[in-house]
Amino acid sequence: MSDIITTTGLCKQYGKVLRVKDLDLKVPEGVVYGFLGPNGAGKSTTMKMLLGLARPTAGTITVFGRQVDSRNRLAILKDVGSLIESPSYYGHLTGAENLQIVSTLKGVPAKDISRVLQIVRLENQKGKRVGQYSMGMKQRLGIASALLGNPKLLILDEPTNGLDPAGIQEMRELICSLPQQYGMTVMVSSHLLSEIDQIATYVGIISSGELVFQERLSTLHARSRPSIAVRTLNNQAAALILAEQGISCLTQENHLLLPRLSDNELAAHIAGLYERNIGVVRIEERSKSLEDIFLELTGTAVSL
Repeated sequence: MSDIITTTGLCKQYGKVLRVKDLDLKVPEGVVYGFLGPNGAGKSTTMKMLLGLARPTAGTITVFGRQVDSRNRLAILKDVGSLIESPSYYGHLTGAENLQIVSTLKGVPAKDISRVLQIVRLENQKGKRVGQYSMGMKQRLGIASALLGNPKLLILDEPTNGLDPAGIQEMRELICSLPQQYGMTVMVSSHLLSEIDQIATYVGIISSGELVFQERLSTLHARSRPSIAVRTLNNQAAALILAEQGISCLTQENHLLLPRLSDNELAAHIAGLYERNIGVVRIEERSKSLEDIFLELTGTAVSL
């Protein structure tokens, strides 16, 4: 699987403040890439640099295998759709009329309007004035504008902001369908851990402008595998005995953390401790939530 976006040492400085620092992104082709981080972490700044809306202070950006510069930026961006912050629209015009303006600016045939309206499920609302649209409908119209011209890459900045639960669900289903049905790569930012968890296959986590994690979402979930916490009357001696039995464990809050074991294996090891006169006073199963893992990576709480 090739990378559709790569950045190397990407930095952005405003005044004396470094908002993005040495960012090395790798966005594989044909996936939903979740760009996760607290508010103010540098997500929007990064996306603006990818789209040429902000000039990097340092580093390089490669899209579709071509390094982006002032000479080829517009040619590359013809295959990129985007929705950064709130969608722009003319409230007194209908949805179809708004898309007609965008298609003219993009040089896209007007017949593409029907296609994108169908993708975002607004075909029955195309004759309605956008000022009368709900927030969710306006967001979907913004994505329809981004989809005009059938881009290979779609960049969405916080697309569920301000939506009610029904709107969030609709947006989630739409984003998930784009790689599968239309072969697009979608990069979507959010400060909502639960949203990224439900739509992304790859995830990059940014904190204070620095990338602290980038891998498959399943790799992040693997960090939450459960362990067994055992408390004894002599944890130090118990750890030595378990090590003799090939079980490595960590000490945390007066407990020994054992790896995941079957019931029979755990019973055998506990019996071994009793045989060596080590009293076991507590056994419990522990697992880290994604929230716990995020806190470990960033030291910052993220919205659920």
